Amino acid sequence: MSRSLEISGSALLFVLEAVTLGTLVVFVGPAVWPPEDAAGVALVVLFALVVVGLAAVMWRSRRVEGAYLRSGYDISYDPVGDPGLAAKERWEKAVRRLPDGDDEDE
Repeated sequence: MSRSLEISGSALLFVLEAVTLGTLVVFVGPAVWPPEDAAGVALVVLFALVVVGLAAVMWRSRRVEGAYLRSGYDISYDPVGDPGLAAKERWEKAVRRLPDGDDEDE
């Protein structure tokens, strides 16, 4: 009997994000802390903003994964590059124009 460990994609992504933020703090943190002058304070503030921004982007990417499909944010939307996608859109537009079918000729 063999044992296996299964890790879901979301758990693996969470671990990767945590390791990324932790590594950033561990390696860059000592280089900027403690600040010695005004430039050092500005560097600490910049580093803190980068860490908070990275955490916010990681959090947001988990929350709004499919909310922006078929919009300007969907980089895979290219009807010219994918003729099947363009044909599907034309077909959907034509089907929307069809009458309901309730008033069929008898």
